[in-house]
Amino acid sequence: MSSLYSTIFSVFGYIILGFILKKINIIPDYITNKFNFICFNILLPIALISNFWRIKFPEIILFELLLVFFGSGIIIFIIGFFFSKKIFNFKTDDSALFGLGSCFGNSVAFGIPLMYSILGPINSMPYMVLVLFHGLIHFTYATLIIEGYRNREETNFLKLFKIIIGLLKNIVLFGMLIGILLNYLEIPLPNSLNIFLLPISKIALPAVLISLGFSLAGFKIMSEIRYSIILTILKNFLFPCIAFVLAKFIFVMPNQLVFIITTAAALPSGSQTYYFSYRYNSLQKIISSNIVLSTFVSFFTISFIFLLFGY
Repeated sequence: MSSLYSTIFSVFGYIILGFILKKINIIPDYITNKFNFICFNILLPIALISNFWRIKFPEIILFELLLVFFGSGIIIFIIGFFFSKKIFNFKTDDSALFGLGSCFGNSVAFGIPLMYSILGPINSMPYMVLVLFHGLIHFTYATLIIEGYRNREETNFLKLFKIIIGLLKNIVLFGMLIGILLNYLEIPLPNSLNIFLLPISKIALPAVLISLGFSLAGFKIMSEIRYSIILTILKNFLFPCIAFVLAKFIFVMPNQLVFIITTAAALPSGSQTYYFSYRYNSLQKIISSNIVLSTFVSFFTISFIFLLFGY
């Protein structure tokens, strides 16, 4: 349980650091803008390439594991999408961002150290399968919806072309694909390059969280609290409930896989959803507010899951 506390506090710590630095106004805006650009367009992609290049993937991909977790996630996305569209009257592209915020979790910076500390590297491998497909699946269909909506007046051929370009311009997805390709081709990671990539990988995610803190300092979080509460209910409560029921009672999976799926579903909203809002200039206040609220609430929801499964 102490490892859970330390993980949550470390995530909050970087966000609070960025928030305080921005609030006391000792860093000019042009510096924070450049810092944000470097974080999202250089550090994060390099970290993803490095991580997916070096990771050892399981030899067998568990179909039911993927079906239950991502099936539950897509159900939550659809609920979030149509709720924001019908109740909040959001545009289609904004609703896609809202749906993504309700189902995309902090699987890397929060999830990996959490799973490793509880299960160990070997037993955590099914979770690493989820990490591998997490961004590839959710980012791809979210990008298709956003790009398709924003280019809806174009011809079908031009629309398809712009959607493909939009996917390729997604630097996060691109970084994942490059890392997976290098891993699949079994191209060895040169030691000289590893010396360069390793420190970048270690600082990238904290830097992104600090960048998030910078942005939060300029937002009126309470003005967006009703949206954040809805997103947090979907992400922290409804998602793990649906995943648990499917894994435990519908597919009758082993207890450890049920635990992995339920915990992965209960992870707080991921900081990479803020990358999407940053890139598409959409719902930045809502997504930022939700990440903080969701992370705080996850302290209690994940603790309850650990108690439920006897960890």
